[in-house]
Amino acid sequence: MVESAEPEMKRSDTTATDSSGQSMQDVQPPSPTSPTTSTDPITSEQASIQSRPGTSGGRKRKVPDSVTPNACTSCKKARAKCDGVKPACRRCVQRHVPDSCHYEIHAKTAKEQMIREIQRLQRKNDYLEEEKDSLGEKNTWIEAIMSSLERDERGAEIITRLRRGQSHRNIAEWLGRPLVRSDTKESSPTTELQINQAIEQYHRSLVEDHDPRFWTNVSTDADLIEHLIKLYFTWIHPVHMLFDQDRFTLSYNQCVDVYCSSALVNIICAMSCHLLHDTRGDDEGTKSGIQSLRTQFINESQSLLKDADYRKMTSIQTYAIMSLVEVGSGHGLRASSHLRLAVESLISKQTSEQSSEAEEVAAWGILTLHTAWSGLTYQKPFAPISTHAKPLANIAVDQNEGRWSMYRQPGDSYLGLGDQKADDRQSFAIVTARENAKLYRLVHECILIYCGARGKVSANSLFDLFQRHIAWKDGLPPDLRSVEDQPLPHVVVDHAKTGVELLTRYKRIYTSLFLSPLQLYCLVHICDAVVQWDTYGDTTSGTVRFCLTSLEEAKVGYPVAGPLQKMFRLSLAEYGIPVSDELERTMGASASLGPEELMDASIRPTYQQPITQLLPNMEAKLGQEFMDRWQHMAEGRSAELPFGESSGSGSYEREKRVAIGSLLNM
Repeated sequence: MVESAEPEMKRSDTTATDSSGQSMQDVQPPSPTSPTTSTDPITSEQASIQSRPGTSGGRKRKVPDSVTPNACTSCKKARAKCDGVKPACRRCVQRHVPDSCHYEIHAKTAKEQMIREIQRLQRKNDYLEEEKDSLGEKNTWIEAIMSSLERDERGAEIITRLRRGQSHRNIAEWLGRPLVRSDTKESSPTTELQINQAIEQYHRSLVEDHDPRFWTNVSTDADLIEHLIKLYFTWIHPVHMLFDQDRFTLSYNQCVDVYCSSALVNIICAMSCHLLHDTRGDDEGTKSGIQSLRTQFINESQSLLKDADYRKMTSIQTYAIMSLVEVGSGHGLRASSHLRLAVESLISKQTSEQSSEAEEVAAWGILTLHTAWSGLTYQKPFAPISTHAKPLANIAVDQNEGRWSMYRQPGDSYLGLGDQKADDRQSFAIVTARENAKLYRLVHECILIYCGARGKVSANSLFDLFQRHIAWKDGLPPDLRSVEDQPLPHVVVDHAKTGVELLTRYKRIYTSLFLSPLQLYCLVHICDAVVQWDTYGDTTSGTVRFCLTSLEEAKVGYPVAGPLQKMFRLSLAEYGIPVSDELERTMGASASLGPEELMDASIRPTYQQPITQLLPNMEAKLGQEFMDRWQHMAEGRSAELPFGESSGSGSYEREKRVAIGSLLNM
């Protein structure tokens, strides 16, 4: 059956028939002279195939992909399909006549465009009418402002509001002037130029009157500005001497931009806002107001620095003080960037616009501040401090000129330049700054040793530093050696780096409200050394209470005290030292701070030494050899006993370990 089916299949391929049984060979093509009337499906199929693109059954008619109802004039004349492409349609481009391809606006489209244009012109006309009406009001507002400036009625506040970007209308409403509409032709020709001239005239009057408001636009309260300046010179400047006080005061009073600048004055005021307290109590409203004032001073200073030369000495000093402001605010990362900019600008500085003595004071103050911050946060200093240079060697010390008196609130007695009274004291500010710079040269050397810049850390190198520290302390001038009775706060600070007892005395005399932000870091480092090296001693619980309560008191002015409180609490948990429920409640919101807040405050989420980074740089026998050297020196038997032999134990040994712990944490 397969063989018989094959021929049949072949025949069907060659002689296919339609449904009526006719063979395709029998179908005759139509006559060319007569129209085809057949509806035969095969003939229709052939016709459709010939009309398809890509077939060879006839010539293809080219039709554009898209056809527009608004054809160009050429396509209209040719009665051809047009794609409406501008500037020339496809047909005109293919015929090489693109220049003759033009489009006539459709009547309906032209009407719609005309309506839209009329509406646009109507809106513009309405806007101009409103502008015409408002010009009269605007000139009235400006006239009201000019009138108040001419009469010196609240002129300082007007200047401040203008610099803050307030509108003329708001200022006029604040002045209480009526907003009268007037025709622009009748209004006075008052312009912005006249206001600027009035501002310049106002500033000239401030210079003539030696008004402190010349230096800042944040506040028009001259008494407040003076109060902030006095606070800075009482509590911050003697600890961080970043400029020459006498020359600054002279430039400040004379409104001369040499040893003083607006940016510098604003940042000094911002720093003093940390010390600003209400005698009636610092409630949340007062704290918020002081914080807002501090932020305004910071913003004003930063705005002024944008147009200033950052290598100018007053700009360098501003950045250094700005770092202190940010440290106190709990922004250690920002503080580090400001301080680095100050130090690098100081190192690359080539011109001198101030006296050599004034720049020497600033240079040593900034380098000392940089080393102190590096030591407290365990960073490697990038600024070199020569071990051979003598700090402030060219500065004359006049013991009788520098005076100090306690100033905390308006009404307290304050000593100006050359003033003196019965109950004041010599400040010893220059002497203290000189000895502080000597101490931090040792700290700088200690950091470099720990970082491996001098090779492996050995007992000899550390003990040499320790002996140099003892020599520094023994070589203090007699006026700075004693901290009995009621010592000067900046003198106590120099001694307090070595013991909790002096920190306690400082708090009892001056409270924790009036101090430098770096003193808070010294506080936690020293208290940590005590509780770590003498965990079960009699003084541990008292040290814990003292540290947490002091930081709580300092939080009123220094937000950074909160993160330091949390870090100290974490260290106590690590050492297994319990904290009473009372102290836990005292911490308040500080207990909920996260690692990001701690990192922002102190560069790292802890103030503790990075032991894992330091250990690889230390010799294996460092601890034992150092203790042997210490024992020999303490007992005075370095000549009798050979080096390396250990001796001594018990409570005496524990006390010495505490002392060594303080040294290693300095």
